[in-house]
Amino acid sequence: MKFTNENRMTVAGHRGDSYNYYENTISAFKGAIASSADMIETDVRLTSDLVPILMHDEKVDRTTNGKGYVKDMTYLEIRELNAGDSISYEKVPTLEELLALVKDTNITLNLEIKEYYNEDNKERCELCIEKTLELVEKYALGERCLINSFDAWVLEYVYKKYGKKYALHGFYPYWNMGNVSINPDEYLYCACIFDNENKSLYDYLISKGIEPWIGASVTQKSKLKACLENGARLITTNNPKDIMTKLEELQNER
Repeated sequence: MKFTNENRMTVAGHRGDSYNYYENTISAFKGAIASSADMIETDVRLTSDLVPILMHDEKVDRTTNGKGYVKDMTYLEIRELNAGDSISYEKVPTLEELLALVKDTNITLNLEIKEYYNEDNKERCELCIEKTLELVEKYALGERCLINSFDAWVLEYVYKKYGKKYALHGFYPYWNMGNVSINPDEYLYCACIFDNENKSLYDYLISKGIEPWIGASVTQKSKLKACLENGARLITTNNPKDIMTKLEELQNER
């Protein structure tokens, strides 16, 4: 499956519509869908009892009313936390809840594995990958999901075991990723460019058949235009509706 549009830059909601809703909540994901975003980007971690949940940070402190590491808390303990506020109560969602939400839509998913490899975390890292892919297959969404990580070990694990069955998303220049042992040119579908004004980075990825994507730091219309001209195919944004409006304006100005 192709994850980007032919005629315009594709828009991915960063942790859902995290500008208008609390990040990585069902409301944020529904907001991204309602905004007509093409994709939802989110973060997968394992609880202490190995349930894949959606949270960016390793601790619950910033995004909930709780404290502690996700890896030290059970699924039920995390479900008792409020990821919203006193008026808008939000539970921390599971990966399965998101998959069930999007299965009957056309939206694609970018699932960032947040369990990183080290000798002490090898088993959890592998389990996070496998449980993620197991749920993706349960909902028959394999062709609509990318697997994403700053840890090249995660991407290489998927590539070594499954070949190119799953689209893989990395980061460029490649030194932004950890544990690189295989040239990512070999397996990446796309890479998010950090120095997004450097056209040579786009040119390199395109020459290797890897799509150049850009991240949520691009918010200004002028910068969006420059990235488009450089060859960016997708933008991950906190505010999908705003970016889609700016893209439409740029299209009308041509």
